[in-house]
Amino acid sequence: MNDQLTKQELILLNNMNQVYLERSNTMKLFNIKQKEKPVIVCFHGFGRRQKDEFLQLQKIIKDYEFVIPDLYNIEDETDTDWTNWINRAESTINNLASEGKKIILVGFSMGGVIASYCATKPNVEKLILLAPAFEYVNFNNATDFVTSFFEKKEKDESPYPELPSSFTMTFTNLVNNCRPAVEDIQVPTLIFHGLEDEVIHYSSSRKFYKKIPAPIKHLYLIEDVHHRILDDLQHGEFTINCIQTFIQSRGC
Repeated sequence: MNDQLTKQELILLNNMNQVYLERSNTMKLFNIKQKEKPVIVCFHGFGRRQKDEFLQLQKIIKDYEFVIPDLYNIEDETDTDWTNWINRAESTINNLASEGKKIILVGFSMGGVIASYCATKPNVEKLILLAPAFEYVNFNNATDFVTSFFEKKEKDESPYPELPSSFTMTFTNLVNNCRPAVEDIQVPTLIFHGLEDEVIHYSSSRKFYKKIPAPIKHLYLIEDVHHRILDDLQHGEFTINCIQTFIQSRGC
C-alpha cells in the first residue's frame, strides 16, 4: 500500500464522512435511537506533559467523553515498576467495560505501546496509535522533546515538573515487555507517524504494522511531521479529522 496520504485516500475519507452524515440524518428522520457513543481513552507518552498531549484532540473532537489516566506519578521518583504503569491503564479500561461502555483506545508514543497491549481488553472497539514507541532511536530526545515548545522560555517558567531519571529503565522495560502484544491485535487499527520524527523513527511503525493481524488496519506516514503529530501546525488538525472519521465510521 502507499503509506503516505494520497489523493485517493483523501477522497475515501471524505466519502466515509459523507456516509456517516447520511446515516445520522436518516436515523434522525425516522427517530431511530442512536447507539451510545464510545469513550475515548487516551494513554500519554513518556514525558512531562502527560494528559496535555491530547489537548488538541479534545479541542476538535468535542462531542465524545475522554478519559486520560496518569500512567505514572511524575512527582514520585520511586514509581518505577512498569507493571504499575500498565495496571493503571488496564484499570481504566476495566472500569469502563464494567459499566458497559464501548472504548476507543488512543496512544501516543509510549502510550501507543500500552494501547496496543490493552487492545484485546473487553469492549475495546478500535485502536489509534500516534508515533508509537515500539523502537526508540534517541532516548534523550524521547525524554526532552515533549517540552520543546517551551525551549524559548526560562526553565523555571515551564508548567511541568521534571521527569525523574529513575523512570528511564521503567520506560525501556515497559516497551520491551509490551510490544510483542501487537501480534494479538484484532480490532480496526489506525497508525500515524511523521517522516521527520526525531525520537521514534517511522520505520518502527512500518515494521510493527506488518505484525498486526487485524483484518482492518491503516498506516499513514506523513511528510514534514515530527514526533508530536497532534501539535503540528500544518498537519495536526487534518490528522485529528482523520481520527474522528475513523472513530465514527463503521467497518473501518
